Amino acid sequence: MFNHVGHLTLSPEATDAQIEAILDGLLGLPGQVPGLVEGQAVRDAGLTEGNATLRFHMRFESEDAWRAYGSHPAHVAVVTEHIKPVLAGKAFVQYDDAAVRSATA
Repeated sequence: MFNHVGHLTLSPEATDAQIEAILDGLLGLPGQVPGLVEGQAVRDAGLTEGNATLRFHMRFESEDAWRAYGSHPAHVAVVTEHIKPVLAGKAFVQYDDAAVRSATA
């Protein structure tokens, strides 16, 4: 699987309704975007000043599917209609499952 993880920092003026619309929009993409097999999204718990507002994780069948996602009309609509109006900052990471390193206690 190929992964796309993002942290979005929204402007302080972003309302709860706007944040929920972003989360709902992102979670509505699997099933609309070919090759996007799973989506997760979560709001930050608000425990530390300066954290991003929300995090999402999208899992794709392949890197090519992720590349096509960038210009898919459903994805573009979520970005244009919901994210861009309140976006203050963003950070993304893309990776293949084969590159993941892990440790356990």
